[in-house]
Amino acid sequence: MSTIIFILAGIVLAVVLMSRIPGLEHFVKPIVGLLFTVLQAVLENAWAWGMFLFKTLWYSHLDVLKHLMLSEDAIDPSVRMKKESDGPT
Repeated sequence: MSTIIFILAGIVLAVVLMSRIPGLEHFVKPIVGLLFTVLQAVLENAWAWGMFLFKTLWYSHLDVLKHLMLSEDAIDPSVRMKKESDGPT
């Protein structure tokens, strides 16, 4: 997560530095417009991403509980088949 924040901070810093250089404003204005368009799209769909995050975390916790409560054979049928194919040892 810190890598993503570092990259985003570097992009913002690069845009700010380019906006200070004379003659690059025709290059920087579309970039800033694109960044605000992306930000607007993310904020408009924030509830959907929130639901996705909630469901992902909920089902991840249910999977952990399932793995804690059930046996290895119940979770993965291939384990039972491997034990049967090995025969008595």
